[in-house]
Amino acid sequence: MRLNLLLRSSLVSLLACSLLSVQGWAEDHLLTIGGGYSPAGNQASLERNVLFFQRLLEEKGMSRLQHDIYFADGDSKGADLQVMDRASVPKANRLMAEFFGSEENLGLTYRNHQVPNVKGQTSPANIRNWFSTTGKKLKSGDRLLIYVTAHGNRSSNRRNEYDTTIATWDNKSIKMTELVKMLDQLPEGVEVVTIMVQCHAGGFARFMFNGGDPDLGLSKQRRIGFFATVHDRPAAGCTPEIDEASYVEYSSFFWAAIGGRDRGGKTIAIPDYDQNGEVSFEEAHAYVILTADTIDLPVKTSGEFLTVHSKFSDGDDGLLTNDIAYSQVLELATVSQQEILEGLSEQLKLSGENRLVDAWKATQTRRGPGRNRQPAPREQDKSRDVRREIASDLKRRWPGLANVLNPLAIELITTRSNELVTAIEEHPKYGSYRELELEAKSTLTEQKRKVKFDRFLRTADNVIMTENLKRLNEKKFEEFQALVAAERRTLREEQ
Repeated sequence: MRLNLLLRSSLVSLLACSLLSVQGWAEDHLLTIGGGYSPAGNQASLERNVLFFQRLLEEKGMSRLQHDIYFADGDSKGADLQVMDRASVPKANRLMAEFFGSEENLGLTYRNHQVPNVKGQTSPANIRNWFSTTGKKLKSGDRLLIYVTAHGNRSSNRRNEYDTTIATWDNKSIKMTELVKMLDQLPEGVEVVTIMVQCHAGGFARFMFNGGDPDLGLSKQRRIGFFATVHDRPAAGCTPEIDEASYVEYSSFFWAAIGGRDRGGKTIAIPDYDQNGEVSFEEAHAYVILTADTIDLPVKTSGEFLTVHSKFSDGDDGLLTNDIAYSQVLELATVSQQEILEGLSEQLKLSGENRLVDAWKATQTRRGPGRNRQPAPREQDKSRDVRREIASDLKRRWPGLANVLNPLAIELITTRSNELVTAIEEHPKYGSYRELELEAKSTLTEQKRKVKFDRFLRTADNVIMTENLKRLNEKKFEEFQALVAAERRTLREEQ
């Protein structure tokens, strides 16, 4: 079966190459839209995402390409970036906050962003101007890669829940349908690839359709994209923390898969699932789904196309149902899909032929009527109980710690700071507290575990709906195959 999957993948890759040889390939162009909507919403992680992407481009030999970057307030000298450096706070203050107060916003400051070579402020007007000037100069056969690392919001249009937004500076925004109008200005034959990590990013998957409307058919301009999450969910990631080791968001994993190194420079196992010697966009997307322990439910354009144009069997119509045997799903899956299904099965301890149904049951609420329905158990944090016990012991020693503004408490973080640090770190249960804290951070929360079941089911659904689309509509299936072929391209193509 593995050989058949590799053969099928190779045939699709050959199809992609043949399509490109006919079309020709001219040049790659890069457009980054980044930053928050205000200083308070412009976190350090957004800045670091752009810097990580720039490093990747340099390592891939792509730094010579035109890369237009719009970030936050542009080249303004004001303090526009929210930064949190807990290590800059004295240890006594950090421990006081941890055990007797609140760690929220501890070490929070603002500074000017440090993204080099910024073209301008992230604003709808600037982005529109880019498309009406620079964008119009692109040539047929060129490829435009758009990276969006920003915030996003739900659609405000009740008649179109997919018209989600990219939040831009000064509390403005760009809707999915507005971006479609900008893309329409590009010359015919320009291919568009997007990587978007904002909340509700999946609404932009419909930019592949004319006017962003599935009823109007696919745009003549090939548009594919990879999105951190679906249109009706927030995404993980934005934080003012400067420690990049703590960043857990879509593009951290996506770019690591492409470049072979994580944000800290550590080499990762290359997700070359089809063993053709390079990592495609599709494989990087699969790597995120399989590896990232986040709340995200990633989506790509071909999957959204299936949601629109395919379906499951609703009777005697010759189509597959959404609860078929796992072995049948695996037989129909591509190599990347097989890696996701098998990998998540291992992570989630799914086994047997009935695992699609088992995964679905795991996503259902445990409250309400029905067989075997029980109240959802609360997630236990044992470290919290030990922390409270340590704090209680210290309050018995120093009753003034009941209020962190008490003069005694202030003494203990200033002139007597060593005394406070020693008292906490030499407490008999301090060591076990730190161990429990690390264990809690490494354990998947119920929400993150549940979303992995969602990822498993979405992948299986896409496999089934691909086969059903093939049976339903030959023309739509050909359109779908063209999207898949484009998704299997790589970041650095031979020019």
